[in-house]
Amino acid sequence: MVDETNSDLPATEGIKNKGQTIMVDDIDRALSMLKTYMEHQNIAPLLTALEALKTDTQNESLQLQVIEAFNSLGVYQGAALTYAPYLNVFVSDDPFGE
Repeated sequence: MVDETNSDLPATEGIKNKGQTIMVDDIDRALSMLKTYMEHQNIAPLLTALEALKTDTQNESLQLQVIEAFNSLGVYQGAALTYAPYLNVFVSDDPFGE
């Protein structure tokens, strides 16, 4: 999500949902679905990042943590989006970094 090849870009460039209101209820719903239908060990960093984001939903650093955790899911990204489609607000507009 964040273009690591160009360190001149601010970290917040990677936030797709910049300016969009993130609701605690939506995060709670996503967490509930992920915890119910996915193996916790496969998505633990994402769960931790989402729990942190609930404490301050507009904190760009916490939003970046969610993005990074989601990006690190690899093959589990599809399942995470299936069970918690709200995560789409954190998905990159340019998944291939081009």
